[in-house]
Amino acid sequence: MHYILSDIHGNKEAFDTLLSLIDLQQEDHLYILGDVIDRGTHGIELLQQIREMKNCTLLLGNHEYMMVNAFRHPDNLHLKYLWRNNGYMHTYDRFVDLTQEEQEDLLRYLESLPVQLEITVNRRRFILVHAAPQELLVTENERCYDPKEFMVWHRLSQYSRMPARKNVIFGHTPTWKYHKKPLIFHGKKMLAIDCGCGFPNRGGQLGCIRLEDMTEYYSEDGIFTQDEAVEWLLKR
Repeated sequence: MHYILSDIHGNKEAFDTLLSLIDLQQEDHLYILGDVIDRGTHGIELLQQIREMKNCTLLLGNHEYMMVNAFRHPDNLHLKYLWRNNGYMHTYDRFVDLTQEEQEDLLRYLESLPVQLEITVNRRRFILVHAAPQELLVTENERCYDPKEFMVWHRLSQYSRMPARKNVIFGHTPTWKYHKKPLIFHGKKMLAIDCGCGFPNRGGQLGCIRLEDMTEYYSEDGIFTQDEAVEWLLKR
């Protein structure tokens, strides 16, 4: 089975709850589309936990990207303040408590993360990315962004045209921007799965989807099959 989630933002309790719900088996694989850190209190601990999971692949998010840039370019105040203004404090405090060797090891791990992946499940092709697929770099933005920055920072709209014959799964933009609910958004050839876990005061939660049957899992609301999720949405 293939499971996808995104934007944990330091909420270890929500992540552990979802792991319990999906009951991840050795033959399963979990993909996390970035933004494990910041805002919440356990970002570094989560990175260490995820790194040790043999059947888990973490993709780069804009928050990991900011962290690496801030530490690799300590004299660049713009990079430092950009990260600071995006909820860095808990991550920074925990990181500087690590030994120098542990710090370097973790930064190298983050630098090694893929930015975009493509998988096939039940003959359906999925692009996994934190914010936006590289294929849309030209059509979505007139400015010449660095491809990596585009893939971790760009905001897709529900009207964005996805690549031909592929379905895009992404995080980064909380799903209430698309349908005003902290639930996975099913758009045209797109799945937005950042259910606002970084904003618990706004009712956000961690969401996850199983690609084989589109069962949805939520850290606060439990498990819903595809039909149940649609019915539940209509009642909200």
